[in-house]
Amino acid sequence: MRRALLLALLAAGCAAPPTDEASGTGDEAEVALPDILAQNAFLYYRDLAEAEAFYGDLLGLPLASDFGFAKVFQVADSAYLTLVDEAEGMHSADDPKTVAFALVTEHLAAWQARLDAAGGVEFRSRFDPETADPSAAHHAFTMYDPGGYILEIERFLPHAENTDLMPILDRTEPLGGDEAAAGAGMGFEAMIVWLYYPDIPAMLDFYQTTFGFPQTVDQGWVKILRTSHAGFVGLVDSSRGMHSFTEDKAVTVSFITEAVEPWFEHLSAAPGFRPRSAEIGMESSRVETFVGYDPGNYTLEFDRFLDAPGNEALVAQLEAVRRRP
Repeated sequence: MRRALLLALLAAGCAAPPTDEASGTGDEAEVALPDILAQNAFLYYRDLAEAEAFYGDLLGLPLASDFGFAKVFQVADSAYLTLVDEAEGMHSADDPKTVAFALVTEHLAAWQARLDAAGGVEFRSRFDPETADPSAAHHAFTMYDPGGYILEIERFLPHAENTDLMPILDRTEPLGGDEAAAGAGMGFEAMIVWLYYPDIPAMLDFYQTTFGFPQTVDQGWVKILRTSHAGFVGLVDSSRGMHSFTEDKAVTVSFITEAVEPWFEHLSAAPGFRPRSAEIGMESSRVETFVGYDPGNYTLEFDRFLDAPGNEALVAQLEAVRRRP
């Protein structure tokens, strides 16, 4: 199977990603796996317009692609959030929100002040610069979006725990300019999707063995793996995190790639991965896609955005990622 995968990659023109850039690096992968250009996550809402205003107007995220029933927002260089009308999505807005998102920034206090000034934001926790421990590995505050999803605005600090992460963030330019709601340079450097499991060692083995994602931060009961240039997943012990384990979850974790077919062949034979269908499908004639489930029953989706009307901005962003040295 691994030989067949490698031949498929060569036929598709998919090279192994650079060793400091994305998945399939180091000892975690035995062969070169297809590139993952970006990470995405689908969230589900009853009131899509309200959610769109929150992420587009309040947080200032640029709209990368508009499907009508789904809005794709760019969070960072290679990280996206897609807001979906629950009437046309795979999950209900009533499903448990067993996921959280860290938007990584150097400007933690400024973002909190910006959101305070805007009003109407429901904070879950706050950041106090007067009492914050300067020797901590990270500082953060948390809030709820209009659908009840938890967002964590987080800053990582120079710390032994972050030895591998800080050079990545130092090389990553945040989204800035007019798109950033709090001013030029106030965009986000990266996004972490927090997923909650009762058995972290088993899930760490699954994601490293099956996907080749390198571990970037080890917080003991939390393992952060790098999935793309500025995209990460955080595997969280559900007995200690912000959420407990639930069988159903109102989220789909998506990986954007140019090599959907090789990933489909690889994952269909991978232990622990359960394909949702026996073939690759199409969405709105603009996305080649397949869906499956990890051992914790999180929905995983692989997408290739086609060079089609409506995808122009997103395809250009992904091409810039692909061409990065």
